[in-house]
Amino acid sequence: MFKAFISTFAMLLWVAPAMAATAANAVCPQPLRVHLDLHAPSAYQDASGQLRGMDVELVSAIMQAAGCQIRWHVTPMTGARIVKSLQDGQIDLMIRASKNPDRERFARFSQPYRQEVVGMFVRKRSDLPEELGLADALRLGLRLIGPASGWYGIEFEQYRNRFKQQKRYTAYPDAQVGTELLFATPSRGDLVLIDADLFYHFVGPDRIMDIRLASSQLHVTPAHLMASQQTVNLATMAAINKAIRRLQQSGELQRLEQSYRPKVLSEQLAQQAKLGATPAIR
Repeated sequence: MFKAFISTFAMLLWVAPAMAATAANAVCPQPLRVHLDLHAPSAYQDASGQLRGMDVELVSAIMQAAGCQIRWHVTPMTGARIVKSLQDGQIDLMIRASKNPDRERFARFSQPYRQEVVGMFVRKRSDLPEELGLADALRLGLRLIGPASGWYGIEFEQYRNRFKQQKRYTAYPDAQVGTELLFATPSRGDLVLIDADLFYHFVGPDRIMDIRLASSQLHVTPAHLMASQQTVNLATMAAINKAIRRLQQSGELQRLEQSYRPKVLSEQLAQQAKLGATPAIR
Protein backbone atom coordinates (compact mmCIF):
# COMPACT_ATOMS: atom_id res chain seq x y z
CA MET A 1 0.00 0.00 0.00
CA PHE A 2 2.76 2.44 0.98
CA LYS A 3 4.73 1.63 -2.19
CA ALA A 4 1.61 2.19 -4.29
CA PHE A 5 1.07 5.56 -2.62
CA ILE A 6 4.67 6.61 -3.25
CA SER A 7 4.41 5.48 -6.88
CA THR A 8 1.18 7.45 -7.40
CA PHE A 9 2.60 10.56 -5.69
CA ALA A 10 5.74 10.43 -7.83
CA MET A 11 3.63 10.14 -10.97
CA LEU A 12 1.59 13.20 -9.93
CA LEU A 13 4.80 15.18 -9.41
CA TRP A 14 5.84 14.29 -12.96
CA VAL A 15 2.42 14.83 -14.57
CA ALA A 16 1.63 18.24 -13.00
CA PRO A 17 4.57 20.14 -14.61
CA ALA A 18 3.92 18.35 -17.89
CA MET A 19 0.25 19.42 -17.82
CA ALA A 20 1.29 23.00 -17.00
CA ALA A 21 3.76 23.00 -19.88
CA THR A 22 1.07 21.62 -22.22
CA ALA A 23 -1.33 24.39 -21.14
CA ALA A 24 1.36 27.03 -21.69
CA ASN A 25 2.12 25.58 -25.14
CA ALA A 26 -1.57 25.75 -26.02
CA VAL A 27 -1.62 29.45 -25.14
CA CYS A 28 1.66 30.27 -26.88
CA PRO A 29 2.66 27.38 -29.14
CA GLN A 30 5.48 29.44 -30.66
CA PRO A 31 7.61 32.34 -29.34
CA LEU A 32 5.93 35.64 -30.12
CA ARG A 33 7.84 37.92 -32.50
CA VAL A 34 7.73 41.36 -30.88
CA HIS A 35 9.00 44.36 -32.82
CA LEU A 36 11.10 46.95 -30.97
CA ASP A 37 12.22 50.38 -32.10
CA LEU A 38 15.61 50.83 -30.46
CA HIS A 39 15.08 54.26 -28.93
CA ALA A 40 15.75 54.81 -25.22
CA PRO A 41 14.08 54.82 -22.80
CA SER A 42 11.58 52.54 -24.60
CA ALA A 43 14.17 50.03 -25.82
CA TYR A 44 17.93 50.04 -26.32
CA GLN A 45 21.00 47.82 -26.18
CA ASP A 46 23.37 48.27 -23.26
CA ALA A 47 27.18 48.08 -23.44
CA SER A 48 27.05 44.28 -23.41
CA GLY A 49 24.47 44.15 -26.20
CA GLN A 50 21.57 43.18 -23.92
CA LEU A 51 18.15 44.68 -24.61
CA ARG A 52 16.98 47.10 -21.91
CA GLY A 53 14.31 49.74 -21.57
CA MET A 54 10.80 50.52 -20.39
CA ASP A 55 8.94 48.47 -23.00
CA VAL A 56 11.50 45.65 -22.95
CA GLU A 57 10.95 45.12 -19.23
CA LEU A 58 7.19 45.67 -19.34
CA VAL A 59 6.61 43.24 -22.20
CA SER A 60 9.04 40.70 -20.73
CA ALA A 61 7.15 40.75 -17.42
CA ILE A 62 3.79 40.42 -19.17
CA MET A 63 4.89 37.52 -21.38
CA GLN A 64 6.51 35.67 -18.52
CA ALA A 65 3.29 35.98 -16.51
CA ALA A 66 1.26 34.86 -19.53
CA GLY A 67 3.49 31.82 -20.12
CA CYS A 68 4.74 33.04 -23.50
CA GLN A 69 8.24 33.25 -24.91
CA ILE A 70 9.53 36.24 -26.90
CA ARG A 71 11.59 36.57 -30.02
CA TRP A 72 12.59 40.23 -30.29
CA HIS A 73 12.51 41.80 -33.75
CA VAL A 74 14.79 44.85 -33.92
CA THR A 75 15.22 45.46 -37.65
CA PRO A 76 14.71 49.24 -38.13
CA MET A 77 11.40 50.02 -39.84
CA THR A 78 9.12 53.01 -40.27
CA GLY A 79 5.87 53.07 -38.31
CA ALA A 80 3.86 52.35 -41.45
CA ARG A 81 6.09 49.39 -42.30
CA ILE A 82 5.74 47.94 -38.79
CA VAL A 83 1.95 48.04 -39.06
CA LYS A 84 2.04 46.46 -42.54
CA SER A 85 4.37 43.70 -41.32
CA LEU A 86 1.98 42.94 -38.47
CA GLN A 87 -1.00 42.98 -40.83
CA ASP A 88 0.78 40.46 -43.08
CA GLY A 89 1.73 38.22 -40.14
CA GLN A 90 5.48 38.82 -40.49
CA ILE A 91 5.60 39.96 -36.85
CA ASP A 92 3.20 39.02 -34.06
CA LEU A 93 3.17 42.00 -31.69
CA MET A 94 3.74 45.75 -31.80
CA ILE A 95 4.39 47.73 -28.61
CA ARG A 96 2.74 50.98 -27.35
CA ALA A 97 0.04 50.92 -30.00
CA SER A 98 -3.05 53.11 -30.23
CA LYS A 99 -6.39 51.47 -30.98
CA ASN A 100 -8.55 52.68 -33.86
CA PRO A 101 -11.28 51.11 -36.04
CA ASP A 102 -9.04 50.74 -39.09
CA ARG A 103 -6.44 48.72 -37.16
CA GLU A 104 -9.12 46.57 -35.53
CA ARG A 105 -9.85 45.08 -38.97
CA PHE A 106 -6.57 43.13 -38.89
CA ALA A 107 -5.27 43.35 -35.30
CA ARG A 108 -6.19 42.39 -31.76
CA PHE A 109 -5.50 44.75 -28.89
CA SER A 110 -4.49 44.00 -25.34
CA GLN A 111 -5.70 45.93 -22.38
CA PRO A 112 -3.58 49.08 -21.80
CA TYR A 113 -0.27 48.15 -20.22
CA ARG A 114 1.20 51.64 -19.78
CA GLN A 115 0.68 55.32 -20.55
CA GLU A 116 1.89 56.97 -23.73
CA VAL A 117 2.65 60.66 -23.22
CA VAL A 118 2.72 63.06 -26.16
CA GLY A 119 3.67 66.71 -25.87
CA MET A 120 4.20 69.76 -28.07
CA PHE A 121 7.54 71.44 -27.52
CA VAL A 122 9.21 74.64 -28.73
CA ARG A 123 12.60 76.25 -28.40
CA LYS A 124 12.58 79.07 -25.85
CA ARG A 125 11.82 82.12 -27.96
CA SER A 126 10.35 85.39 -26.72
CA ASP A 127 8.18 85.87 -29.81
CA LEU A 128 6.04 82.74 -29.26
CA PRO A 129 3.03 82.74 -26.91
CA GLU A 130 3.41 80.96 -23.57
CA GLU A 131 0.38 78.78 -24.38
CA LEU A 132 0.39 77.47 -27.93
CA GLY A 133 -1.95 74.85 -29.35
CA LEU A 134 -2.27 73.50 -32.88
CA ALA A 135 -5.12 75.89 -33.67
CA ASP A 136 -2.91 78.79 -32.55
CA ALA A 137 0.00 77.49 -34.62
CA LEU A 138 -2.18 77.36 -37.74
CA ARG A 139 -3.51 80.85 -37.14
CA LEU A 140 0.00 82.25 -36.60
CA GLY A 141 1.42 80.54 -39.70
CA LEU A 142 3.88 78.41 -37.75
CA ARG A 143 5.49 75.22 -39.02
CA LEU A 144 4.84 71.92 -37.27
CA ILE A 145 7.28 69.01 -36.99
CA GLY A 146 5.25 65.83 -36.50
CA PRO A 147 5.20 62.06 -36.98
CA ALA A 148 5.14 60.67 -40.50
CA SER A 149 2.66 58.00 -39.41
CA GLY A 150 0.83 56.75 -36.35
CA TRP A 151 -2.59 57.36 -34.84
CA TYR A 152 -2.99 60.25 -32.40
CA GLY A 153 -6.76 60.68 -32.63
CA ILE A 154 -9.14 62.09 -35.23
CA GLU A 155 -8.61 65.68 -34.09
CA PHE A 156 -4.87 65.54 -34.69
CA GLU A 157 -5.41 63.87 -38.07
CA GLN A 158 -7.53 66.85 -39.11
CA TYR A 159 -4.86 69.31 -37.97
CA ARG A 160 -2.09 67.29 -39.60
CA ASN A 161 -3.93 67.40 -42.94
CA ARG A 162 -4.41 71.16 -42.67
CA PHE A 163 -0.70 71.73 -41.96
CA LYS A 164 0.17 69.50 -44.92
CA GLN A 165 -2.22 71.33 -47.22
CA GLN A 166 -0.52 74.59 -46.29
CA LYS A 167 2.93 72.99 -46.77
CA ARG A 168 3.87 73.71 -43.17
CA TYR A 169 4.34 70.14 -41.95
CA THR A 170 7.75 68.47 -41.60
CA ALA A 171 7.36 64.73 -41.03
CA TYR A 172 9.87 62.70 -39.04
CA PRO A 173 10.32 58.90 -39.26
CA ASP A 174 11.28 58.48 -35.59
CA ALA A 175 11.62 60.50 -32.38
CA GLN A 176 15.38 60.93 -32.64
CA VAL A 177 15.07 62.61 -36.04
CA GLY A 178 12.08 64.62 -34.83
CA THR A 179 14.08 65.97 -31.91
CA GLU A 180 17.01 67.00 -34.10
CA LEU A 181 14.71 68.73 -36.61
CA LEU A 182 13.65 71.14 -33.85
CA PHE A 183 17.30 72.09 -33.28
CA ALA A 184 18.32 72.10 -36.95
CA THR A 185 19.92 75.10 -38.67
CA PRO A 186 18.19 76.38 -40.71
CA SER A 187 15.08 75.65 -38.68
CA ARG A 188 12.74 72.90 -39.93
CA GLY A 189 9.82 73.88 -37.73
CA ASP A 190 8.62 76.08 -34.90
CA LEU A 191 7.18 73.35 -32.69
CA VAL A 192 7.31 69.57 -32.54
CA LEU A 193 4.61 67.07 -31.54
CA ILE A 194 6.37 63.99 -30.16
CA ASP A 195 6.48 61.16 -27.61
CA ALA A 196 7.62 63.00 -24.48
CA ASP A 197 9.57 60.09 -22.95
CA LEU A 198 11.69 59.78 -26.08
CA PHE A 199 11.98 63.52 -26.66
CA TYR A 200 13.43 64.25 -23.22
CA HIS A 201 15.93 61.44 -23.67
CA PHE A 202 17.17 62.73 -27.02
CA VAL A 203 17.26 66.37 -25.87
CA GLY A 204 19.63 65.39 -23.08
CA PRO A 205 20.88 67.49 -20.16
CA ASP A 206 22.85 69.94 -22.32
CA ARG A 207 19.82 71.19 -24.26
CA ILE A 208 16.95 70.80 -21.82
CA MET A 209 17.15 74.45 -20.72
CA ASP A 210 16.59 75.49 -24.34
CA ILE A 211 13.14 73.86 -24.69
CA ARG A 212 9.75 74.15 -23.05
CA LEU A 213 6.26 72.78 -23.47
CA ALA A 214 4.30 74.74 -26.05
CA SER A 215 1.20 74.00 -24.01
CA SER A 216 1.19 73.33 -20.29
CA GLN A 217 -0.81 70.15 -20.88
CA LEU A 218 0.51 66.76 -21.95
CA HIS A 219 -1.63 64.33 -23.94
CA VAL A 220 -1.83 61.05 -21.99
CA THR A 221 -3.36 58.00 -23.68
CA PRO A 222 -3.44 54.26 -22.98
CA ALA A 223 -0.81 52.21 -24.83
CA HIS A 224 -1.73 48.70 -25.96
CA LEU A 225 0.03 45.67 -27.36
CA MET A 226 -1.23 45.21 -30.93
CA ALA A 227 -1.27 41.64 -32.21
CA SER A 228 -1.67 40.20 -35.69
CA GLN A 229 -4.99 38.40 -36.17
CA GLN A 230 -3.17 36.06 -38.58
CA THR A 231 -0.78 34.69 -35.98
CA VAL A 232 -2.08 35.47 -32.46
CA ASN A 233 -5.26 33.71 -31.37
CA LEU A 234 -7.90 34.73 -28.83
CA ALA A 235 -6.58 32.34 -26.18
CA THR A 236 -3.16 33.98 -26.33
CA MET A 237 -4.70 37.46 -26.04
CA ALA A 238 -6.77 36.31 -23.06
CA ALA A 239 -3.62 35.06 -21.32
CA ILE A 240 -1.81 38.34 -22.07
CA ASN A 241 -4.72 40.39 -20.72
CA LYS A 242 -4.90 38.25 -17.58
CA ALA A 243 -1.18 38.82 -17.03
CA ILE A 244 -1.56 42.59 -17.51
CA ARG A 245 -4.39 42.75 -14.95
CA ARG A 246 -2.41 40.74 -12.41
CA LEU A 247 0.74 42.85 -12.83
CA GLN A 248 -1.24 46.08 -12.64
CA GLN A 249 -2.95 44.97 -9.45
CA SER A 250 0.44 44.20 -7.90
CA GLY A 251 1.82 47.58 -9.03
CA GLU A 252 4.67 45.94 -10.97
CA LEU A 253 3.84 47.51 -14.34
CA GLN A 254 3.56 50.99 -12.83
CA ARG A 255 6.87 50.52 -11.02
CA LEU A 256 8.68 49.50 -14.19
CA GLU A 257 7.16 52.35 -16.19
CA GLN A 258 8.17 54.97 -13.63
CA SER A 259 11.69 53.59 -13.28
CA TYR A 260 12.45 54.61 -16.88
CA ARG A 261 10.44 57.84 -17.11
CA PRO A 262 12.57 61.03 -17.17
CA LYS A 263 12.30 62.90 -13.88
CA VAL A 264 11.19 66.16 -15.47
CA LEU A 265 8.34 64.37 -17.26
CA SER A 266 7.25 62.54 -14.09
CA GLU A 267 7.05 65.90 -12.32
CA GLN A 268 5.01 67.43 -15.15
CA LEU A 269 2.60 64.48 -15.14
CA ALA A 270 2.22 64.65 -11.36
CA GLN A 271 1.37 68.34 -11.59
CA GLN A 272 -1.12 67.68 -14.37
CA ALA A 273 -2.75 64.87 -12.37
CA LYS A 274 -3.31 67.26 -9.47
CA LEU A 275 -5.28 69.49 -11.85
CA GLY A 276 -7.24 66.51 -13.16
CA ALA A 277 -6.40 67.37 -16.77
CA THR A 278 -6.02 64.81 -19.57
CA PRO A 279 -6.67 66.91 -22.68
CA ALA A 280 -6.82 65.96 -26.32
CA ILE A 281 -4.19 67.18 -28.75
CA ARG A 282 -5.44 70.49 -30.00
